[in-house]
Amino acid sequence: MNMSRIDLNLTHVFLALWHERSVSRAATRLALTQPAVSSALKRLRQTCGDELFIRTRHGMQPTVHAIEIAETLELTAETLRSTLSARGTFNPASSPRSFIIGTDGGLDYTVGPRLASRLAADAPDTTVTFRTLSPATLDGALERREIDLALTVGGVTRPDYLSTSLGSFRFSCVWNPDYCSLPDFLDLPTIEKCRHVLIETALRHSTFDHRLRDMGVNRTIRNVVPSFGHLPAFLRQPDTVAIVPDYIADFFRKTAGLTSSRLPDIFGTPGVRMLLPRKSSRDSGIKWLGDLIMEIGVTSGPDDANPAATQSGS
Repeated sequence: MNMSRIDLNLTHVFLALWHERSVSRAATRLALTQPAVSSALKRLRQTCGDELFIRTRHGMQPTVHAIEIAETLELTAETLRSTLSARGTFNPASSPRSFIIGTDGGLDYTVGPRLASRLAADAPDTTVTFRTLSPATLDGALERREIDLALTVGGVTRPDYLSTSLGSFRFSCVWNPDYCSLPDFLDLPTIEKCRHVLIETALRHSTFDHRLRDMGVNRTIRNVVPSFGHLPAFLRQPDTVAIVPDYIADFFRKTAGLTSSRLPDIFGTPGVRMLLPRKSSRDSGIKWLGDLIMEIGVTSGPDDANPAATQSGS
């Protein structure tokens, strides 16, 4: 590819296709229509004299030439972005910029509504996409710049990441009052008697279950579901409960009519952290977004207390 001939806008389209391997997902990432991305891909192919991405049953797969130029374009875009951001000033009131936030642990349920409310008031033309990732894939997504920053309950950390504490949480038990009646506090024998719904990502690595087994308690798992969003429907069964972070319990109390019970204080208080590549800290837009997330908070207690009181930086 002759780098002097390529439109910088086409570079962004190429990189979106490179990361997403899908025209529709690339369009969402860029806040463009699918026809616009298809048209840009056509121009890229003409410029490069190569198909670049070939449609297959597994998505848009890159050609050998696309693989050869991807790293160069990634570095060029990163250098340009860092240079412009370091000297420029991000104006949230007028910027049409798009950001991508990666989350695990269902943190999008608590930060999403709060952030959307602030953006509507302070940055009406700014778009934020939440991408749910597992702790195992979150590190790679940050490194490849598929997300701008990450919110995580996992232990991902690296010297080249800025890691900021956003508080901690406890586990709570949620249930539907139309299908069961439980006390405000659940002891271990009651936990053991209930039927449980488990999130799929916790099936093999549930900290909660490891602690229970260490104490000789085994809960009965009756359903395994893909996400927290499935819980309200599956809790419409007798004596069925789910053990979730307290911020998820708070969300469902407010939106789905569920009730929650406290659990024995034996499961610790896992932390919530925001991760940002150090090289991205020069980007005034990403820095603004990170500061806003720190301001509005991520976790909350049962009464939706101001979470800013629990924040600390590192």
